[in-house]
Amino acid sequence: MKEILIGLLLWIGSNSHYNTNIPAPTVIFMNEQEMNKVYYKGQEPVGELHGFYNLEQDVIILKDTWDRRNPWDLSILLHELVHYVQDMNDIQFQCNMEMEKMSWPLQQKYLIEVHNFKWDYDGLWHMMVSNCPDIYNGATD
Repeated sequence: MKEILIGLLLWIGSNSHYNTNIPAPTVIFMNEQEMNKVYYKGQEPVGELHGFYNLEQDVIILKDTWDRRNPWDLSILLHELVHYVQDMNDIQFQCNMEMEKMSWPLQQKYLIEVHNFKWDYDGLWHMMVSNCPDIYNGATD
């Protein structure tokens, strides 16, 4: 796993402005039920989790079905690794949702350039999940 992480960190470093000369993160594998429990903290799950970066523990959590031979699974790791890199670079965000602005496009670029795998995500959905709610933007009713 360490070789994969180093390779992905190098790719992120050459395709972004982030400093990736940082230690490789810890990666933990969990089944879907365990992931939901940690991520949703007892709330009802919304959608399927493929992985996430735990900001409090500085670890990446992936499904126990993750497969290093699967381009999509590798892109999930890359996506979460972008969040780790953002955190290690002390990038300040108004809310955690803003971390998605860079991770989705980098994941898409990685898939097409490295694996010739075309992933067209919904731009409107990306905008919704990568922008802070108005409460963070100082908007009032």
